[in-house]
Amino acid sequence: PAWVRVTTSDGTVLLEKIMDAGERFTLPSLEEAPLLRTGNSGAVYFAVNGQTYGPAAPGPQVVKNIELSQSHLMAAYQLADLTADPELAQMMAMVEAPMPEGEAQATE
Repeated sequence: PAWVRVTTSDGTVLLEKIMDAGERFTLPSLEEAPLLRTGNSGAVYFAVNGQTYGPAAPGPQVVKNIELSQSHLMAAYQLADLTADPELAQMMAMVEAPMPEGEAQATE
């Protein structure tokens, strides 16, 4: 589990909660990329164009002001090595499964 807060550029909170393993959240389309603050950053990964990047930072540290744009995430983070982490590979298989209708998407 990891606590996450996603805010817009004006500070409006889009999501603030403790996300469980495999839980997803899809970002809305905005003019400016939202920002992420999270604890237990080693458990937070980003799904971009069908690929997994991350983690947000090593270990259980708190990170803030991570720009959640595709270009930033792809430039700032490496592709996650699913072969080195079987648990992450299992979680990603869950994430890639079809989502029930009406459910948002994020990856933790």
